[in-house]
Amino acid sequence: MQRPNAQRPQTSTGSSYYNNPSPNKPNVTNQILENQNDNRINTLTDQVSALKSLTININNEVVSQNNMINGMDDSFVGVGDLLGGTIGKIKTMMDQTGGRHMWYLAGFIILVMTFLYWTMKFRY
Repeated sequence: MQRPNAQRPQTSTGSSYYNNPSPNKPNVTNQILENQNDNRINTLTDQVSALKSLTININNEVVSQNNMINGMDDSFVGVGDLLGGTIGKIKTMMDQTGGRHMWYLAGFIILVMTFLYWTMKFRY
């Protein structure tokens, strides 16, 4: 038995106008779609550029703030060392002289600092 060379019929997914436009008629629909795609691509390009600029600015700000925080940390360590040395010298001076006037002076300084702290706290 011999098989005939039968071809399958071609199926179309849309109308023949959109699949095979006639050469005499300009394809206006495709041109409109291309223009819309170009506009959307330009819009997306602008948005991506804006996001890139924003992320670069955020990165610069983060780096700047990290540098500031590191500088503050170093400053606080220096202040802590300075205060520790000052307290040690005051203790040595009080132990050597043994006078009550140094305790009065230290108490007065603490009282003034506390007063200034509370004044500033309630002022703002």
